[in-house]
Amino acid sequence: MKGKATCPECKHNFVLTLPDDKKKHEVQCPKCKSKFSIKAKDEDFSWVEHGEPRKTILSKLKPKTNKPLIAAIILMCVFGLGITTAVFSEAFIESSLDVASVFGLKGNVEINVNNLTNSSVENATLDLNDATKTTNSEGFVKFDDVELGIQTVEVSKQGYKTQKYEIMVVPFFNNKIDANLQEGSGIADTNKFDTLGCSFIIVIFSIFALIGIFACLKRNNLDVAVAGSIIGIFSFGFLFIGSILSIIAFVIIMKSRDEFRNDEKGRTF
Repeated sequence: MKGKATCPECKHNFVLTLPDDKKKHEVQCPKCKSKFSIKAKDEDFSWVEHGEPRKTILSKLKPKTNKPLIAAIILMCVFGLGITTAVFSEAFIESSLDVASVFGLKGNVEINVNNLTNSSVENATLDLNDATKTTNSEGFVKFDDVELGIQTVEVSKQGYKTQKYEIMVVPFFNNKIDANLQEGSGIADTNKFDTLGCSFIIVIFSIFALIGIFACLKRNNLDVAVAGSIIGIFSFGFLFIGSILSIIAFVIIMKSRDEFRNDEKGRTF
């Protein structure tokens, strides 16, 4: 078995291979030439080796390829597209969702209707596109297969002001909103969709892609590289190109995952 020992004289750490047993063995420090006895501990641990000794004590490494570098370049494009989309959020998001709609993608919308005292409003009428539904006893209603993009839902109930909400409907997620009705009559001000908040979320997803870039370039943290490529999918870069590129980067990273492994496992002596 392979393990790591520390010389009691000069405190030099070195790696060596000994029989897999619990007996004591006499070894010699390669630095100060001191001899001492060691015995393997039961606990396994891992370490990273540096410098020339790895040429003689480690198994031959697989040749490096350009795949991690290619993945890093692709994630850089994902990051750039995500940031651009965030800056011009409304135009890019609408165009991206229009493309998704062409492929038949739809979204779901869940709405909770309450009054200003936070009590559920039952039998409130909600109009979304061409669909009309009423809330249940808990003030809840759900719309399925809703067109993607910024949609307007109208909430009305006798004794309350009619309220309109702009919502962003995206695929793969349950789009949730809380509608708060004011007592009275007439129409209340429309609640506009917050493009700034959407931009902020896109920036966060894009930053994960940026972190994945550094992991790919350094080839020292597979989990971070994988996470960066997966989370980058949700950056929804221009016309979903960013999402497609993130998927490609993920495939490349997984095919080159052995190049990210640079540690050795063994025992301490």
